[in-house]
Amino acid sequence: MGGTVSRIGFSKSKFKFSSSKSLSGKTVIVTGANTGVGFETALDLAKRNGRIILACRNREKGEVAKSRIIQLTGNTNVVFKQLDMSLMSSIREFVSIISTEEKAVDILINNAGVVNWKENITVEGFENTFATNYYGPFLLTTLLLDLLKKSPNSRIVNVGSIASMGGSVDLDTVMARRSFTRKEYNDSKLALLIFTKELARKIAETGIVATYVHPGTIRSELFRNLPWILQFIIIGIMRPFIKTPAEGAQPVLFCALEDSVEPGGYYMDCRLYDHTLWVPKSAYDEGLAKKLWESTERIVASCGTK
Repeated sequence: MGGTVSRIGFSKSKFKFSSSKSLSGKTVIVTGANTGVGFETALDLAKRNGRIILACRNREKGEVAKSRIIQLTGNTNVVFKQLDMSLMSSIREFVSIISTEEKAVDILINNAGVVNWKENITVEGFENTFATNYYGPFLLTTLLLDLLKKSPNSRIVNVGSIASMGGSVDLDTVMARRSFTRKEYNDSKLALLIFTKELARKIAETGIVATYVHPGTIRSELFRNLPWILQFIIIGIMRPFIKTPAEGAQPVLFCALEDSVEPGGYYMDCRLYDHTLWVPKSAYDEGLAKKLWESTERIVASCGTK
């Protein structure tokens, strides 16, 4: 059952995705679902009567989001689970709980993300931006693959950014232990894109569809760690060109629900943008992708284990 995409007003980048698809009997995990695009995505999916797991770092905000979604949708099958995507130990604990409580996972949306302007090293020794935006999604996704395989035609949606154009990925990058350069956001989003395409190749025979989506520039808490002058420029001066969280959720929903999405595809504005100027050539380097996967796998293999 396919959906339809319609343009919002006169904007060239704002679209509304409409679909009558029901998620009854389906289980969906949305990381960073307490605010912004994550909240709006979870809200829409809850209206489709699925079991929605809000995976959030902040317990208080997560519980508030849960109550609000239940109130707005009438769907009482919405639960909060604590998850800090910057900590591999938190991810392992989350997966352990999910594996015990859920028979299968139908949709995984790796939405949680962060931009840091100052160096922030986690207790596990990783740069916070890179850990949240890349290591976390890598580990969460690979640990949940068995549950995703138990659902026919399951989906993995990695929420990325057009900032991947300015990123670079090599063995030094993936280690993420170098001096802080303020390129970590760009690098992490490019790494996530390369990971998505390699993941799609590895799971091609399973029926799982993995995609990468740029939701647009959103008025959200993503920029909360930037200096106030940059926040003013992005959210204030550029306001007419910035999407609301509900508008930013549309391409994410498209990738989660639309039948026609292609495995490993790069989506933007509810359209496939592969092999355009927006996608770095390194995203198609299969040799680099294999090395990135192997390096990341070694790095996170024992991290967060007791």
